[in-house]
Amino acid sequence: MFTKDDLGRLVAVDAAPAVSVFLPTHVAGREIRQDPIRLRNLLGDAVERLMTGGLRRPDAEALVAPASRLVDDGGFWRHQNNGLALFMTRDLFEAHRVPMDLPEEVVVSKGFSVRPLLPLLAAEGSFMILAATADGARLYLATRHGISEEDADLPGGAGDVHDETDYDPNSLHQPGHMRHHDRRNVAATSVKTHNFGESPEELRHAHLIEYLRRLADRVEHHIAAAGFKGPLILVADDEVQGHLRGLLGNVPSLLHDAVNANAESMSIEDMHRRAFALVRPLFDRDRGSALDRFRALAADTEGRFRAVTRLEDIIRAGNEGRVDTLLVEGSVRLWGRYDTQTDRVISASNAPNGDSVDLLEHATAQTLLRGGEVHVVSRSDLPPDAIAAAILRY
Repeated sequence: MFTKDDLGRLVAVDAAPAVSVFLPTHVAGREIRQDPIRLRNLLGDAVERLMTGGLRRPDAEALVAPASRLVDDGGFWRHQNNGLALFMTRDLFEAHRVPMDLPEEVVVSKGFSVRPLLPLLAAEGSFMILAATADGARLYLATRHGISEEDADLPGGAGDVHDETDYDPNSLHQPGHMRHHDRRNVAATSVKTHNFGESPEELRHAHLIEYLRRLADRVEHHIAAAGFKGPLILVADDEVQGHLRGLLGNVPSLLHDAVNANAESMSIEDMHRRAFALVRPLFDRDRGSALDRFRALAADTEGRFRAVTRLEDIIRAGNEGRVDTLLVEGSVRLWGRYDTQTDRVISASNAPNGDSVDLLEHATAQTLLRGGEVHVVSRSDLPPDAIAAAILRY
């Protein structure tokens, strides 16, 4: 998962030259064979740009070498998602697989470009799917464009609890790291061994509840650690869902609506389609509400100062942590720099130049890192001649 921590770390890199590479990738099919070729071509472009910026070819090739080694790494390409983002300087290399389509793009500038990844952190950028059965569970991160499984270290199914009951009763006591926050007003539990008088159905139910309790703990921990605020959709049959919904009480973004089905019988494509159908109205409503709030403030004499479209005002407020909500069109780049002394935006060319940055990317990143909301909107949603709009906190 690409998180705000990842964003903060990448945005904090102040190095030149810094290379950012983005490309669409494929999970399966014949197109997989084109992905490493596409990366090779993009890295060739990066080397040429680095040389144009003053590096000797050996130095340019050394800078992109960590990414170049991936081209012939068959194992790497067998575990892809919808998009791949690579970041490299002389001292750093990071690769991020993401569940959204990315453009084929190379940016060589002072600091990294993260613009194509920002929709993942926007208010309607992503959601999670917890697909659970009595036999096991999987947690997915998804966008409207794709879906990928999270490495969440989820527990095994109720069968594992049964095995522990049969062979090691003492291991069934709830682990210590779970006991310190019993969020469900239930004492730390243990699953009993099979005593005389217990029916097989009673034992099955006890094992299921213990497994789901462990699953809920792990999912809550994973979501909290990632700082994920998007919706969570359950995919489960009636029995599993009925118990699990109550156990996930500390996930406020758990959607009331769910996909009522046996997750094992669904393809991942069908699961993604049905889950997105549930969150799409929520995303549309939130984006519409943000646009309505901006228009209402802009039309109000007293509130007008909080609804701004002048880029200088947006950037200054973003740097000061005063942007509550940013409305930005998703694909526009504006290279330049903000002069704090004169409070002016100095536009550059259509490509990075010297100390120029993508000003809209900068405003978006600062808004997200300071707790603001970002909504990706159509250009037609913005006021005439505006390339972004913001609602200020004060």
